Amino acid sequence: MVRELHMKHGDVVILSPTEISVNGDHKYLHDIYSRNFPKTNFYAQFGNHGKPNMFASTSNDIHLKYKKMLMGNYSKSSVFSKKNSTRANLIVKVGNLVDQVYRSSVTGQEPDYINAKSEDNIHGKGHGTDGKWFNPANKKTNLGIEVYSLFGSLAMDVVSAFEVGRENGTDLLKHPEKRHILVDHRSVAGMGFWTSLMPKFWNLAAGESIRKALEKIEKWQLGIYGAAEENVPKFNKDQNMTSLETLKSHGFKGASAYSFLSDNIFAGHETTAIQLTYLTYELSRTLNLPLQQALIEEIVGTFGKPTSRQDVIDDLDVVDKLPYLSALLDENSRVHTSIPGAEPRVVDRKYEVKLDNTTVTIPKGTQISCQPYSIHRQQDVFPKPDNFIPERWLKYDSESPEEFQERIKRQQNFMMPFGKGIRMCLGMNVAVIEMKLAIANLYWHFNSRICKDWCDVVEYDDQEKLPNVIPMGEHYMGKNQSDEEKMVMFDSYTTRPVNDECWLEWYENK
Repeated sequence: MVRELHMKHGDVVILSPTEISVNGDHKYLHDIYSRNFPKTNFYAQFGNHGKPNMFASTSNDIHLKYKKMLMGNYSKSSVFSKKNSTRANLIVKVGNLVDQVYRSSVTGQEPDYINAKSEDNIHGKGHGTDGKWFNPANKKTNLGIEVYSLFGSLAMDVVSAFEVGRENGTDLLKHPEKRHILVDHRSVAGMGFWTSLMPKFWNLAAGESIRKALEKIEKWQLGIYGAAEENVPKFNKDQNMTSLETLKSHGFKGASAYSFLSDNIFAGHETTAIQLTYLTYELSRTLNLPLQQALIEEIVGTFGKPTSRQDVIDDLDVVDKLPYLSALLDENSRVHTSIPGAEPRVVDRKYEVKLDNTTVTIPKGTQISCQPYSIHRQQDVFPKPDNFIPERWLKYDSESPEEFQERIKRQQNFMMPFGKGIRMCLGMNVAVIEMKLAIANLYWHFNSRICKDWCDVVEYDDQEKLPNVIPMGEHYMGKNQSDEEKMVMFDSYTTRPVNDECWLEWYENK
């Protein structure tokens, strides 16, 4: 709705007597987020276990104090360093991911019957059907696998190990029967409106099932933290500690530390799973198969072909710099932003906005925000803004190097998939290299297609056109039969596929 208001009324729209949304001019992004307007009370409800945390802090001073405690662990140099455990953990978990795809889809040794039945996911195709839709041709290989849960498992395994140590983290990739906890997280995440804007009515709006999901999540979290307290990983003097031990070293213990961990685990697995799901879906669409092939050629051209199924690309520095892979991630985070909703702040100083030829001073205390979904679709910055076009992040033949750098800089100025300013996502460096490693290794070994048992795959007569846009909003689901209908983005502060699933088939590369 906010996007539609901007398209109809311009760059500045009034959402309520005390709230405005701004769009279009990069000045707003810079002023509000890079110059650090304080957060609104929208965020104050996101504490955990009765305690505040970094995300829920509204004061910039307090937020910066919290961030300084942990930012050393999350810095790019720390994540990439061979002396810390994060690098090795990423490589192990990505290897587990590749193995799961091989066993469940490529060879069909362990079919994804759990997600085919969809007992926990009430939106899934198999819910209430006992999974009878799955593999009607009784194929033995190249079966469909539900990748939203798969990538949620990867992300949960990675972030939990980062927070409490690999010995104490989850093992969802190896144990699909444990992945029901991901569904509980999704159901609670869907309550974001009530959590942030009407917390007094949360219990009433949630209903019994979501209240029980929240109870299960907290019990699950406290179980992990309790085990980590009993089994503290050993660190060398020059190594980073886990987030839990780092927080304890700064005097945060028990629930005070756990609130930070729960926030990081919740956000760290959800957004990464969304990004990987939509990226692999885009690569699997009929008209996008040349993009998939270009990615495979880049990976094989850099690393050669794998010599065995167990091979894992483990050079983080090289993977991080792959141009086409980076372009794919940039475009995916632009079109399918995991958090497309407004990032509200409070005007705490004299601030002016432009309305046509008039300058208006915004009263202090006014809530002001930019919406990533809209900012990422600025027409004069991103031509055909709703379409997935990774080449826009690469140099055009007609451009000079200087023109290319200038264009990319402007595009980056209008991107905020991880936020901006001091409030930028703490886990960005872990998330980006985790996604790059996952995609690089999957497409080094395999190629993917949309599972035709799951949906009607949209085919195109004109192979020169762009695939149809994947819109946001449940009203675009239509009959919920085609892949494009099933992959409509849920309209909320955090998005996801409307059916909470995406089924792909994987094939070994020749």
